[in-house]
Amino acid sequence: MKPGKKIMFLVQDRPNWTGGPIINVRRLLPAWKAAGYDVIAPTGYREDAPNARFLETKGIPCPLFKMPASTEDYTAWILEQVALHQPDVFIGDTHVAAGYALPWLSAWGIPSVMMVRNLDAYNLEVAYAFFGKNSARNASALVCVNARIVEEILKTNPLHPDRIRVIPSGAPASPYQAAWPNAGAFHLVYAGVLMEERKRVLKLWEAYCYALEQLPDLQLTFIGDGPLRPQLEQLVVDAGLQAQVSFTGVLLDDAYKLKLSQQQILLLFSDHEGTPGSVMDAMSCGVVPLCRNMEGIQNLVHHGDNGLIFDGSKEDFVVQLKKMREEQFWKQRSAAALRDFTEQFSLDTTLARWQDLLEELLSKPLPKSAIKVPARVSLPPVRYHFANADRRKHPWYALLRGVYIIWGRIMRGRQTN
Repeated sequence: MKPGKKIMFLVQDRPNWTGGPIINVRRLLPAWKAAGYDVIAPTGYREDAPNARFLETKGIPCPLFKMPASTEDYTAWILEQVALHQPDVFIGDTHVAAGYALPWLSAWGIPSVMMVRNLDAYNLEVAYAFFGKNSARNASALVCVNARIVEEILKTNPLHPDRIRVIPSGAPASPYQAAWPNAGAFHLVYAGVLMEERKRVLKLWEAYCYALEQLPDLQLTFIGDGPLRPQLEQLVVDAGLQAQVSFTGVLLDDAYKLKLSQQQILLLFSDHEGTPGSVMDAMSCGVVPLCRNMEGIQNLVHHGDNGLIFDGSKEDFVVQLKKMREEQFWKQRSAAALRDFTEQFSLDTTLARWQDLLEELLSKPLPKSAIKVPARVSLPPVRYHFANADRRKHPWYALLRGVYIIWGRIMRGRQTN
């Protein structure tokens, strides 16, 4: 896809959101713009749109649509934006309304891409709904952030493997590099949302306190914010560890990389990840990842080579952490982490893979018809795994959505008991 072509990328935004998908958007879209592409980012937002404002400072227009709204209205607005700007390629990320817009895009001859960023039920449903057996509702291509996701999709949906691409989110190179501490404390860091569901930050805290019994000089920094921050801060006070544990709040861009480079080990205790941005950012600084064995992590961290993986127990966490306290062991893993980041997960590598895909899509033009936005958008029934993200006007579908949401809460409650 030659510079000058127009890419439309659907974005969702809200205040204080620092999750991996929006960080990826803040990096990828300006990089496309800098490479000479014409980028536009229609944005559905809740309360405020700080990331859309950031993108506009980079020369990327971000038409706004206020959320929450019905999926019918959101899909219609997306189609209006496509008709107005007529992109060469439309990228819907993981958003349901974007997927529902695909039949019209296909009829208009506009190639489309949907994305799968994780192995959770919602993301897998994106693949099944918009890259499955119903070809009339399919995207032109599917981008997955790691090979493990592709493997899972092909188990139950072995259609069009030639149109699936693995493209990690990617991270920019860092001007700052971690170093072995010549004296004093050994520095651990967690970077991400401070929450227990999926991220297991309280499990991390428990393991850190256990490790202090054998390694009392460990320092811990929490980078980020989230619902657990007040509780974590109180736990630090109760344990009398204010001198060893710190909270930075949200850090972005240069300030984020600088703080990461002042650490030696990045910790991740999540249940599952796609291609975790915090690990890529840490590796770009030569910070060694120490991660729980989870879905998605093996695509990035190779145990004993560029980092270490523990079995989830606090005992094995300490066993692996002690290995890092040997200087040559840490330095070798640090160098390997930086090497693998540069070769596989840098933003430059991500851009090259995207460009290959976009060029391929445009080399096979779709039959075109006149672009005419429908007066009324009719959508298929709500899917169970989309229920939280798929508000409907249609009364029966609205009722079905409510039933799905209640049933989902019941099932999650059973799983935690």
